[in-house]
Amino acid sequence: MASGKVERLLFIVSRGRGPLYESLCRTFDGDDTVQVILDRRVTERRRRRPGRRTRERRQADRRAAREIDRQLRARGYAVLGVPTVQRAPAAALARKAR
Repeated sequence: MASGKVERLLFIVSRGRGPLYESLCRTFDGDDTVQVILDRRVTERRRRRPGRRTRERRQADRRAAREIDRQLRARGYAVLGVPTVQRAPAAALARKAR
């Protein structure tokens, strides 16, 4: 019913690389398969208070973005393949539900 074929690319550009961001935007202008965005993250949203020790409730880092962070630091940008999900037509789903 669904496939995970990569049909789109997402460029995430580091905040300090404005000229690179603008260049990529010009290069891929009009290409619906590529999206270029600036990294919007500023700091870790969960702040630790000094002196307050609580058990970490998260079992793993939900962002799972260590590789992206590494690429942003090393190159100033990261490229991700975005899988698209193809769904069965609505008529086929309606027949299946009956």
